[in-house]
Amino acid sequence: MKHYNYGGYAKVSGTGNIMAGSGSGVAYAKMSYKRMTYDISVNDKYTDRHHTGNEQTQVFRFPDNNGEINEITRSNLLDGSRFQHNQFGASFRAKYTSDKAVISNSFFFTALNTPNSSYNGKLVFSSDAFGNSDYTNSLNSTYLYPRWRGNYYFDLGNGFKLNAIPSFFYQHTESDRRYASDNTDIRTDATEDAVTGELQIQLNKSFDRYHTLDVNILGIYYNNRVKYTGNTVATPEFNQFAYGGIVGYTFSKDSFYGQLSAGVAGESNKISGVRTNSFIPLVNLNTQYAFNQKNQISLSAMLNIRPVEASEKTPDIIQENELLYKTGNLHLKNVKVSKVTLDYTWLPNNKFSLSAFTGWSRDFNRIVPVFTPDGPDGLMIRTLENDGYYQDFYFGTSLTAKLLNRSLVLRATPQMWFEKISGIYADTNSYLSLSLNATYYIGKFYVSAYYSPAFRELVSQSLTATSVKRKTHYQLKIGWSNGSWNFTAAAVNIFRRNWVAETSRLESKWFDQYTTEYSASSHQFVSLTASYTFGFGKKVRRGDEIQTMGAGSSAIMK
Repeated sequence: MKHYNYGGYAKVSGTGNIMAGSGSGVAYAKMSYKRMTYDISVNDKYTDRHHTGNEQTQVFRFPDNNGEINEITRSNLLDGSRFQHNQFGASFRAKYTSDKAVISNSFFFTALNTPNSSYNGKLVFSSDAFGNSDYTNSLNSTYLYPRWRGNYYFDLGNGFKLNAIPSFFYQHTESDRRYASDNTDIRTDATEDAVTGELQIQLNKSFDRYHTLDVNILGIYYNNRVKYTGNTVATPEFNQFAYGGIVGYTFSKDSFYGQLSAGVAGESNKISGVRTNSFIPLVNLNTQYAFNQKNQISLSAMLNIRPVEASEKTPDIIQENELLYKTGNLHLKNVKVSKVTLDYTWLPNNKFSLSAFTGWSRDFNRIVPVFTPDGPDGLMIRTLENDGYYQDFYFGTSLTAKLLNRSLVLRATPQMWFEKISGIYADTNSYLSLSLNATYYIGKFYVSAYYSPAFRELVSQSLTATSVKRKTHYQLKIGWSNGSWNFTAAAVNIFRRNWVAETSRLESKWFDQYTTEYSASSHQFVSLTASYTFGFGKKVRRGDEIQTMGAGSSAIMK
């Protein structure tokens, strides 16, 4: 038998979504030589759709000098659209492994191109001051995002382990928006250059088989410059330094596992010359106990933050349409997020399993849009504020049955939700979500079916809606695999002929908005996927594959 010093495997896959105007391709390879491992991944996703966009009805209320309210309704009706988008991603990693160290360097590159995102239709106003007309709205953009990340792990002996994770990101964005109707012509172009540097240090100390202490320190520097031209001329600059430190303790013995960590996080922001600071405690708890092989319970709880995006702090004013302007808020505070979950699992035998779970979460002082009739020229302006909380409580169960000698797998997950929003958008809601899945295996083939019904939910974070009605989703899938080749074909929402993906609403004192979103992925379509994997040289353990990464957040106002 021939002995190889090297070995690895490679795989390629492709997906085409017929009638949905999208698809993707992925190529991946891993090679191991002595103590070195190299892997590379390349992918491309494309979208070319005509049935996308939205229709909106906006209600504006303007007070006059006599204290009366003048109400104007603006509706945009969608006649046609075209959305073309490409996303290219590539990543490469080189990793060295020894008995006492693991050192890796990863390089990522993401490029997004939207050469055509255009919508056109008719505008209908309730006021004679604005005549009905046609409109066009286009937003084209390019985005480049190279990144580097290191990971340096060392076993220092005597139970000490050290891991250092430095990283550096750069992103460049160019965005061109044009909105035109008989009443107005708005052009908003923007370019963006941003750099981010991060350093994370993890120190781990194991005292014996049962006790472990962890120390985690993180520092982030972020700088972003945006330049607006067109109807709005501005150059906001964003500087941020964020930091955090967490100490964790883990105890694991027999059937019990518990981990408690606590720390602090803070940041200092300077935006267009205005500096703000914030500070918050962090807590995380995870516990798990197995009574026996058939019964297990777990509890988790956490207090964390959801950071404000730079785009939400933009101080400049941008015109959205004939009646609406928008701006950000330099003084927004990060949203505190808390969550508690409890899960119980029962495995009576190898055919049936049941999991019962419940949870509660709350977003404190969340970020919401505020509409007031005191914008430029007395029109409506959208600002952002910290206001109220979003809270949900849920309970549910997941039942799994493996029948016919485990060839038929049935799974049902009903879940009851109770939601509440306080503040200026106060609302309550309850609904039942459900997912049903059945899979039948016969040799190298399988057939599966999935169904989830429609429901209405409140939105925890959005600048355009406070509640959303989701559509029913269902699909039938067949697949075949022989280890090297894999094929799947799925019929998704096959009986649905309309293009409506969801409807949403937002209602406030001075402004209401009702939106219907259209998407080809909600319409009936067929998805076909094929992949092929082959090995070479010595056998290499599969898994731990580097992934191509998506885009980062942008400071260009949304």
